Amino acid sequence: MKISITECGHAASSKEYGKQEKILPKQMPRKKADDPAARAHLTPLEQGILVAEEALKDVPDVREELIEDLKKRIQSGEYKVSGEEVADMMMRRRAADRIR
Repeated sequence: MKISITECGHAASSKEYGKQEKILPKQMPRKKADDPAARAHLTPLEQGILVAEEALKDVPDVREELIEDLKKRIQSGEYKVSGEEVADMMMRRRAADRIR
């Protein structure tokens, strides 16, 4: 599957591009998750953000075991990615960015 430069330009200049409603609040909640009185005044979305932040605080930014495995596979020539896979992931990333 090939994506021409014309198609890329068309996708970026689409009338709908950038006009979709953002679902996240403009500012992240500043209230502490451990303060029940303050938490009661948060919207359901803000409460969900606080729950997600709490769940993610112990997750490392870099998963070393995955990085090491990928390095070994690249060095040994076992890691191969097709152009179609790259294009597919680019389109998925673009779709995910629209949600944010």
